[in-house]
Amino acid sequence: MVALKETATGRSARTRAALVEATLVRLRTDGSFTAEQVATDAGLSVATIYNRFPDGRDGLLAAAFDRSLDRVVGASVETLTVENLLDNGLNSTMCTLVEELADIFADEALVMRVALARLPESRLLRETYRRHEEIARQANRRFIELGQIANQISDGDPDELADLLIVLGQGINNPLVLGAKDRGQLCDRLAAAMVSALSPTVLEV
Repeated sequence: MVALKETATGRSARTRAALVEATLVRLRTDGSFTAEQVATDAGLSVATIYNRFPDGRDGLLAAAFDRSLDRVVGASVETLTVENLLDNGLNSTMCTLVEELADIFADEALVMRVALARLPESRLLRETYRRHEEIARQANRRFIELGQIANQISDGDPDELADLLIVLGQGINNPLVLGAKDRGQLCDRLAAAMVSALSPTVLEV
């Protein structure tokens, strides 16, 4: 009985994953999707979508948005470590973060556009967004606190600086940045703004 239940659970997870992947492919390619298209692409029925995602299209979109935000938050968590800060310095760490976020936002631009447009009307999307934002905030705060202990980051309020990093990071998801011919130069300037906000104040004697 237990083995059968585990098999059913595994099959359900694989079905969900296939539907989410089909949704992501449609969004990244066309910037839109229908339940019928996703079902066809995944080789499943529309009824299966509503069985796995009772909220239908919003459920699929929230799950796809979740996957995209996983990439965004993952880049922050992996890059903003005290080890990177001490080994590579604040400037290099911020440059790496901005470049990685720009690449991810470029890959996920159409997913983000559709999900963010639906954010005000969809509770599922708002919950997904807030959950990832809180994970990023906690990771940023830890990075800042450890950087302050190491005298590599200014002694400002950790919560304010963590939120500042979120705001600056979100700003990278902008067509003016992602579509710029000189995106590398623009990313350097954004990284410099982060460095300026976080650098310890050096008092001249």
